[in-house]
Amino acid sequence: MKSTDSEPQGGGMELEQYRTSLEQMVEEKSKDLIAIQENLEATNRRQALFIKVLQILQLEPDIPTAMNMALAEIGRYTGVDRLATWENHLDGVTYGCTNEWCNDGIEPAIDYLRSMTIEAGKPWFDMLEENHIICTSDIYSLDPFITQMLEVQGVKAIAVFPLSQLGVHFGFLSFNFCWNKQWDEKDVELMSQISQIVSTATKRWQVETSLQQSQRTMQKVLDNINANIFVSDYDTLKVIFANKPFREEAGEVPENAECWRMLNAGLENGCKHCPKPKLLDANRKFTGVHFWEDYNPVTKRWYTIQSMAIKWLDGRWAIMELATDITTRKQVELELIQAKEKAEESDRLKSAFLANMSHEIRTPLNAIVGFSSLLAETDEAELRHVYMSLVQENNELLLNLISDILDISKIEAGMIDLVMGRVDVPQLCREVIATFSHKKRDTAVELRFDENSPQIVIDADKNRIVQVLSNFLTNALKFTTKGSITLSYLLEDESQVRFCVTDTGKGIPDEQKHEIFNRFVKLDSFVQGAGLGLSICQSLVKRMGGKIGVESREGEGSCFWFTHPYVPGAFSNSNFSTD
Repeated sequence: MKSTDSEPQGGGMELEQYRTSLEQMVEEKSKDLIAIQENLEATNRRQALFIKVLQILQLEPDIPTAMNMALAEIGRYTGVDRLATWENHLDGVTYGCTNEWCNDGIEPAIDYLRSMTIEAGKPWFDMLEENHIICTSDIYSLDPFITQMLEVQGVKAIAVFPLSQLGVHFGFLSFNFCWNKQWDEKDVELMSQISQIVSTATKRWQVETSLQQSQRTMQKVLDNINANIFVSDYDTLKVIFANKPFREEAGEVPENAECWRMLNAGLENGCKHCPKPKLLDANRKFTGVHFWEDYNPVTKRWYTIQSMAIKWLDGRWAIMELATDITTRKQVELELIQAKEKAEESDRLKSAFLANMSHEIRTPLNAIVGFSSLLAETDEAELRHVYMSLVQENNELLLNLISDILDISKIEAGMIDLVMGRVDVPQLCREVIATFSHKKRDTAVELRFDENSPQIVIDADKNRIVQVLSNFLTNALKFTTKGSITLSYLLEDESQVRFCVTDTGKGIPDEQKHEIFNRFVKLDSFVQGAGLGLSICQSLVKRMGGKIGVESREGEGSCFWFTHPYVPGAFSNSNFSTD
């Protein structure tokens, strides 16, 4: 009795372990989602910086003010102590600091850095003119003249990026730190992109009349930003620019294509979620950046989009949109939801399992205990025989239930092993019928084997086939009160043998056929059984490489069937014919 009680607990433990595993998966997916979200937020902050700097350099009419405002935005974002632009003077001999931004507590140095001789720091300038980036946390590794100049400013680490246009060097952008800053690739990439933007803006101011050249440069900058960017005319919504990442993903942009027609697979009207009304007020003043999410049917991906109004290079208002791919985040969110649902379903199944097992185990146990007590109290031979039969019957029910629980545990753990061997199919079927004929009590039901079935031998796990057939026959006997139950088999497609148990019982209602192989499903709640047998059969048949199903008409009977692989000629020395 102690052994019996422990078995359902083991099944419960298996389910508990499964639920714990799902909870761990939910936790891992949550961490993945947080990491993805943090990365997206960092990307959005960086893109917002680029947008803000571009807007300042494009919209602010006063050149010195625009540059100082842009340096302030860049300085606050990067945490640099001193940020400055430098330009070569037209005399070709001197250079000087043109704009400077200093962090709190840092003394400005621009006043004594406005004019310096190029020759004094020639190794330094030779590197910059060759478009080399200078990035070091050891200022004493630099040219002595530059080291001395940095020492005076209290600089401990420096990063310098050349400013050039069309291969012509005209200055540099310096990031000064008064502490031992250590650089990584992301730092260098960010500062390099910033220098490109500053470089473009500076040269545009210097060569205001060269609109076409400036436009190509700006497009190059946008091409190098790792985000899908396109620009459309504010009034007509026709796309006037799409950067390289966008074109690589969505394809080349047709000439004079409206943004909504290109992005949304040829819509005939504008998008319902168009951000245009939110980007400029009634006086055409900039209102800010609009963030939204969208699914693109062309690329079949999800994006978070930043939309803003800008002045394009030719002076007209335009809409710039930066799209960041968030498909992975969406997938993780979906997986998280599914994992949560699985965990909740695991809890539900665990509760249902324990409730059902408690009931199903208690029923035969109560019968065993009760009739055992009556057996001890009576001396009548006839009553003792009846009580013994009832105890034996309930004992078998209990053993079968425990066996089902163990099979479910093995199935859940993926530990179902098949013991393959040569199986004489007609002999097996006769043995199964003989066993059940001995147990059958209802003489109104004929139990038979179709002797017209072909003589074949298969390579199979005999015990598992018997288990499935026994379950089919047990169910047939439960629901058949008259007529017959027939076991048969036939060859199907010369590669499968199809076993069938056909009865003349009550049949199965159409609405119950689709769930008949689910756990704990019982056609009649008053009939003994836990509703586990057919579910176990389904798992076993699948493991053996076959299929399982049922054909039934209510009031006429049912045919439960399953298939098993069959290799013709696998046992060429067999004494059986295959007629």
